[in-house]
Amino acid sequence: MNRNSNTTHKETPLTFRIVDAPMGIGKSETLIRMIRRHWGGEGSESRRFIIFVPTIKERDLRFIPQLNLKTPHTHPYIKEIEQMIRNGDNIVSTHSLWSIFSDETLKAFRESQYKYIAFFDEVPQLFRDTVGAGRKLDETDGEIRFGPEDVKLMQRENMILVKDGEIRYNPHCEYDKSKSDYKVFNAVKYLTKSCTLYPYGDKNGEFTSIIAFARRELFSCFCQCWIFSYLTHENMLHKYCLLNHINMEYFIMDERYLMKHDGKYIETYPPGIERLVILDDRAFNSDASLSKRWFADAAQDKTRAGLKQLERQCRNAYDYMKKHGVRSQTFMYTVFNAYRDRLKSDGRHFPTQKRFLPCNAKATNDYSNCNGVAYLCNRYFDVNCTNFLTQRAEMENNPDLKFNNDVYALSELVQFIWRSNARQIHSDKPVYVYVPSKRMRMLLQEFQQRALKRKKESGEFHMRTRKLKLTDRMKEEITKQKAKRKNAVWMYLYMRYFRFAIKEELP
Repeated sequence: MNRNSNTTHKETPLTFRIVDAPMGIGKSETLIRMIRRHWGGEGSESRRFIIFVPTIKERDLRFIPQLNLKTPHTHPYIKEIEQMIRNGDNIVSTHSLWSIFSDETLKAFRESQYKYIAFFDEVPQLFRDTVGAGRKLDETDGEIRFGPEDVKLMQRENMILVKDGEIRYNPHCEYDKSKSDYKVFNAVKYLTKSCTLYPYGDKNGEFTSIIAFARRELFSCFCQCWIFSYLTHENMLHKYCLLNHINMEYFIMDERYLMKHDGKYIETYPPGIERLVILDDRAFNSDASLSKRWFADAAQDKTRAGLKQLERQCRNAYDYMKKHGVRSQTFMYTVFNAYRDRLKSDGRHFPTQKRFLPCNAKATNDYSNCNGVAYLCNRYFDVNCTNFLTQRAEMENNPDLKFNNDVYALSELVQFIWRSNARQIHSDKPVYVYVPSKRMRMLLQEFQQRALKRKKESGEFHMRTRKLKLTDRMKEEITKQKAKRKNAVWMYLYMRYFRFAIKEELP
């Protein structure tokens, strides 16, 4: 694919079918049922599917056994998956492998006699924070990163060029011709194969940062693209679509069937939200911001005053939970990974790191027995990315491009909480949630209030519909629907009175 055709590739129509549904209601099971229903066997069907999941565990324990899919096992994995595409195999892989798709992978899709439909279980990594801002405080060891001086050096050495507003690697530069075995700037060279790079920042006429988004072409090679996630509107997926001129068609789930309301986004709420007991008391709450910067400063303070205060508040919250039935084995907590060792515990007054789960954890049910949750983070998205989107919003006169950090923070918090017993639909246990950051706690409280208000209004509607007298025509329609769908009365009334357009899973 010609990378110089920058403007034309964004003019090719592309639509994301986004299933925005809460955790714990069966998004993955619905995805599996969709595939079984429409592609039970290969036969002469001209379409194939490829599924991308967050973790290897989910790939191996859920999707491969239930759908008998193929997945690459031999290194280099990208070459094996390209051969599978040419063979027309139905495939399951991880997000991380999708993120290194390149022109060769796109060529394999074009050469295959089959049209592939892509399903993403959770949103893949759309923004790559790998260059331009120095090493971040909360990343794993071994991460390659370039600071502003590195970015300026690449410009001076003619390694990278800006064309049509995008950064291109220059294969004709002197650096590329050298024979050195270890070439650290090759990271940028390889990044251009899977990402679209934008210049950002300015110092004496040179840009100081590189903003990397997944290439639009990595999605346009599919005949359909489905994404199953939650709270996607105003979040990174939404901004990525606006930036790349991608249409968004939203679906919600009811009784594990997909429903579309004019393709527009509707905020839905997870079952079990009424069971959350959000701790809100001076003995628990913190006046500190608890952002990454706060933890960085607190870690450098030799007196440990800020961390000691947070430890006391954590112990108070945990003692309260213990009085209400929470035990160490039914408790989970998170903090920024770089500072997990900074909070000291003897295992009695506050659980050990065995109960730690990364704050960005998704697609795991291993903690569904937990009815005590502590979220010790105040989340913000990458500042370079958010500032870049603000700049683009002003350039394009499109305020919708501005990133909403509150929506991002709420979605990360809710995703984490629903790793706990909150995701168990049939449970009646209260789930005690400790969020010491005022900002994060208020976001959660307001979200719960909206959910309870919607539930109350919905309950009143249920009572009204149960009192409705069914006409002969309605009874006849319900009889027809019973052969096709569960809970036919509700589905029919839902369609009749709210005028939802109920679609098949794959229109």
